[in-house]
Amino acid sequence: MKEQEGHNKFSEAVDKLHAKHLSRPEASRFSYYDARGCQINDLLSDINMQIVQLHDEVLKNVFTDIDYYKIVEILPMWLRDAGHSQESAMSRAFFEKMVGANRNYLINKCLYYYDCEMLVNALQNRFNQIETMLSGVYDILTPVLKIDYQDYDSVIFTINEDSQKVNAYFNSIIINLASSCDIMTKIAVELTEMGKLDFKKYPKMFSANVTYGQCKKLPDALKVDGTYFAISRPVAIAKVETLRDEIIHNGSLDFHALVYYGVKGEEIESWVLMPEFNADGTFASYLGRKKFYDDPMRTMNRELPVMVIDFLKIALSTVQLLLSTFCKPYYENSDDLIKYQHDVLGLTQSFYDFAKKGYK
Repeated sequence: MKEQEGHNKFSEAVDKLHAKHLSRPEASRFSYYDARGCQINDLLSDINMQIVQLHDEVLKNVFTDIDYYKIVEILPMWLRDAGHSQESAMSRAFFEKMVGANRNYLINKCLYYYDCEMLVNALQNRFNQIETMLSGVYDILTPVLKIDYQDYDSVIFTINEDSQKVNAYFNSIIINLASSCDIMTKIAVELTEMGKLDFKKYPKMFSANVTYGQCKKLPDALKVDGTYFAISRPVAIAKVETLRDEIIHNGSLDFHALVYYGVKGEEIESWVLMPEFNADGTFASYLGRKKFYDDPMRTMNRELPVMVIDFLKIALSTVQLLLSTFCKPYYENSDDLIKYQHDVLGLTQSFYDFAKKGYK
């Protein structure tokens, strides 16, 4: 009876949450009603499916001598979540004590694997946010400007909540895309170097301080044209990095977050201008002046989807490159559950001992 009451309360809580956060109709999202948006949605879906496979390949590259699926069900969740997720309430001090009390090959390898898994999850999260942010931009900006700039009755600009939202959404898109370059490079470094680990201790990640700029140190086999790691940086990547650096280091692309409105009779169209770029994807600049808005037709409305599409094509090719380069068969051994049972039981015992002592 109590179990049923608990289930009912949980179901009611879920229903209330769904009622509060109603799902947005797909038809109202840019990635469903605009041809460019649909292409972006398809690319994001393809990238997501490839990253799901990347999860598997990372697992197979780490567990080359342990049958992970034979032991995973008896591994405690804190091995994955502590220090990585709010699902764990374990303190840093308790975690350190547990790691110190369980220094063995299995535990060290599991800890390292979940650190790598966190990287792959982080990469997936970067792309999962793009569609929502892009739809937010085109809730405010006119997706396709149909009236010639000179034909508006009047043009005005505003600084208001909508202009701040567009600025925030745009910044988020650029930062997430640029961040994927860093994370993809970290994953490539780990896959390249992890074979050197002996797991006598919980290892520090090879990529701990790696950023995208260090991808030039990757093996030549990964320096493939059309990927993040190409010797000549792709223009789409350069544009995103140029915008990211300006947003992060200098604050904004204009004095204020502006949206322009063109009025023609009862029609109102809205847009944001984009600055001029050189052919290599850097700003056309002169000394301290880096944002030149010489072309009224070069708008975020038109340029942003093109830039995102070009970037996502390169991202997809890069994930596929990692999959093909680091593909391994899964290691199977039905005896591993027995082989590592003592190590897993040690985790349970030490956890009980520390908790009993009230260690914080």
